[in-house]
Amino acid sequence: MKEMLTYSRHRSFRVAWASLTLMVVLLTTTVASAQTKPPPTPKPSVESAMVEVATHLSPPYALYLYESLSRQVLSNEQLLERLDSTQAPLANDSLWALDVISQSILVEGQDGPYLDVRRVPAFFEDIARRYLDHAHYWPDRETTQETRREHLAAWYSLYLMLLVANATQDEIAGTLKGGLFERDPGMLEAGGLSLVDRLHREKVLTDDSYQKVVIKRKGPTGRETLMFPPYMEQWKAKIYEAYGAKPPG
Repeated sequence: MKEMLTYSRHRSFRVAWASLTLMVVLLTTTVASAQTKPPPTPKPSVESAMVEVATHLSPPYALYLYESLSRQVLSNEQLLERLDSTQAPLANDSLWALDVISQSILVEGQDGPYLDVRRVPAFFEDIARRYLDHAHYWPDRETTQETRREHLAAWYSLYLMLLVANATQDEIAGTLKGGLFERDPGMLEAGGLSLVDRLHREKVLTDDSYQKVVIKRKGPTGRETLMFPPYMEQWKAKIYEAYGAKPPG
């Protein structure tokens, strides 16, 4: 009886030891596998997509951007003449935001201020990094009466950049023809793609990044409805709400 009991204890000990050894082997294998497995590739952020677009704002895009900015100034001045006093703050601050952008890309010359195309990519890259960084992502921040002006200036800057980056080369050439910039076949091509479409085709923008910067058009040519990326539309709605105004469209 004593021998059977001893055998039983030894057998139980061997089984337990074998189970423990197996657990250690499995655990070691799992840890080793986790260490050798490459980390998942992070999804492109809104910031990285916007920065990529900003760095490719070559002279014709920079000049078209300034033309677009000038049209926005005129449009807001006309709105200010028609709007009642409750909506005037939005129009006034829009003009202020556009002036901030303008002063950031103009330099003083002998004949007055002129556009320095070299400043354009750096300015918009800085805006993208400052307001779209994941650590302080402004589109998700609360928009109050105290912060609405800065929100508006940041949003307007990115709005203008997306408008320009989504314009076809024919649209850009048509606007600039006879103005500050003449069509250069080496830079603009008849029927050429928009900047974001070209960067997507050249694999500079991934499919995911492209969706963060593309403006989708709906409706007949010349009367299209422009559909900005969702984060831009949601940010705009929050800004308008902070001004007590209703977004157009």
